[in-house]
Amino acid sequence: MKQTLQLGAISGANIVSAVLFQWLLLTMLGPGVESDALFAGLTIPQLFSTVVSSSLTHVLVPLLAGEDADSQRRDTWTLMALCTALFAALSLLLVATASWWAPWTVAGFSAEGKVLTTQFAQISVIGMTFAGINAVQIAYGYARGRYIWADGAPMTANIIALGLLILLLPRYGAIAAAWISVGRLIFQTLLLMRGMGAPAHPDFSTALIGEAWARMKPLLLGASYYKMDPLVDRYLLSSLLPGTLSIFYLAQQLYAAASQVVVKALAVPAITRLAIAYKAGDAAEFARDLRRTTAIMTGVGVFLIACLVVVGQPILRLMLEHGKFQASDSRLLWLILVLSCGQFIWGALGSMLAGAFYARGDTRTPTWLGSLSFTIGIGVKILMFSYYGVYGLAIAVSVYFFMSVAMLLRSLYRHGALNGSKLATRAVESRLDG
Repeated sequence: MKQTLQLGAISGANIVSAVLFQWLLLTMLGPGVESDALFAGLTIPQLFSTVVSSSLTHVLVPLLAGEDADSQRRDTWTLMALCTALFAALSLLLVATASWWAPWTVAGFSAEGKVLTTQFAQISVIGMTFAGINAVQIAYGYARGRYIWADGAPMTANIIALGLLILLLPRYGAIAAAWISVGRLIFQTLLLMRGMGAPAHPDFSTALIGEAWARMKPLLLGASYYKMDPLVDRYLLSSLLPGTLSIFYLAQQLYAAASQVVVKALAVPAITRLAIAYKAGDAAEFARDLRRTTAIMTGVGVFLIACLVVVGQPILRLMLEHGKFQASDSRLLWLILVLSCGQFIWGALGSMLAGAFYARGDTRTPTWLGSLSFTIGIGVKILMFSYYGVYGLAIAVSVYFFMSVAMLLRSLYRHGALNGSKLATRAVESRLDG
């Protein structure tokens, strides 16, 4: 319980700093062409974090959990060396080709907006290298049960980034925010490095690399497709009035930060426990823990959304109606949050349910289901947006996340993971075969 409260407090500090970061941008710059271009320029790095970084963490935690300390440290340093080389090369490629792909993601922007989006995109993709390294470092911390260390470093980096934004935004504008976002990832890497122990000589022949790639491959192939929903949203929103994309992005970021609190405090420790139960062959404990965490996360999500509906609007007015952020902007934000509430309730739960598959070494099933729900979701988004604009898109977001969770729950039930009756772990099978 103490650890849960500590993780919740750390994640709470992260959500507060994230909200303040967005608040400063939108109150000082105002929702408009420059803010829209900045948020659009962050789309590809965010997709990278969602697809690659998140996948790395989910795959590596079960692989590293339960191994001896020396093996964990050696394998982690090996993975860090490999990821640094790969992600640095990818970042350089994206910087060199940004003038081609960045304008395409915001087809509805003006010429000025497209130029600004390209500039911000070239800066933001630099941080992808460090985001990939962070994913390996955090997976190492989770596997060792060092959740406070793994989450405390990002919190510290976020607070420092917030301070720099206060100092530099008035003088340099949105360009400062773009560079600060990159600097935050670099500083986070340095902070996490302090808890990694002495560097270990990379061993690229370790079996963990092959196993990690085997699990990552279907995940990356599928997630590269079904995690592109922010790109679809930005593309659609680029045709609306300047500032609409910024407000919709703020709503998504608020939910993403709130989901992170719930996921870090409840889902991540549970997924680690599930991985250990799977390796031990304890089907009953696996199912019991999965059901308990699912119920708790659903209850928390519904309760917080109810609070948003009842008292969210006056709170948003108090927090955001300053500077260039007007009352109409605040009301639009509240409506988007209410209509897209499924992103928070079902999005956080979806991370937990997908993690249950990853804990069993199964990356194919959640990837396939994610691709299916995303394909249906694209049609729903386009249809709803064409009739109801930004409000229709917000509703479609909720529908998409609900479909995804429903599919994951059905599959887990069919595999017996929710009742423990048919769960057979590879760890037990391998020992029997041996």
